[in-house]
Amino acid sequence: MWPWEHLAFAYVLYSLFANAVLGRSPTGREAIAVVLGSQLPDLVDKPLAWTVGITETGYSIGHSIFVAPVVCLAVYAAAAQRSDRLLAGAFALAYGSHLATDIYDPLRESSRLDPRVVLWPLESPPTGDHGGFVDHFVLYLVRYVNELLTGGVTPSVALQLGLGVAVVSLWLVDGAPIAADGYRWLRGRLRA
Repeated sequence: MWPWEHLAFAYVLYSLFANAVLGRSPTGREAIAVVLGSQLPDLVDKPLAWTVGITETGYSIGHSIFVAPVVCLAVYAAAAQRSDRLLAGAFALAYGSHLATDIYDPLRESSRLDPRVVLWPLESPPTGDHGGFVDHFVLYLVRYVNELLTGGVTPSVALQLGLGVAVVSLWLVDGAPIAADGYRWLRGRLRA
């Protein structure tokens, strides 16, 4: 999945939880925890493999189901000290959703179940690609854009566009967390 797809999936999950269980929309702080949790596995693993060359693939330490509980417990401990355990819950839900959608990507017609992406150090998916972080990002982005432009409006593209509109709509209905907080902060600064 692309970073924005991981974020969208995680945000929808947390928004549904917040609205159904807590009876309110996600706060800006919770949305930030969702952003961080939904991106952390790739922010750790992709540079380690593609730039530094410490690991073989972009699915290692950050994607490991053996490391994820330790990371989530550390986040919980930090959030508990601030008496805001919901931040840890938002982070853990987003982190877990990233791992789940890397095992199986529901947005891709060609996706198949691949648990190897979360079994590091016992197992990892094979890799045959080389180059740095920018090389990989550009290669995958060009492939993605090419697929969108040359394939026409396939059911997969229509689904992705529809889901994108739905997620942005949900975010707006939730009060545009993070953006609304930034706007209020800026407006307060300008008045002062």
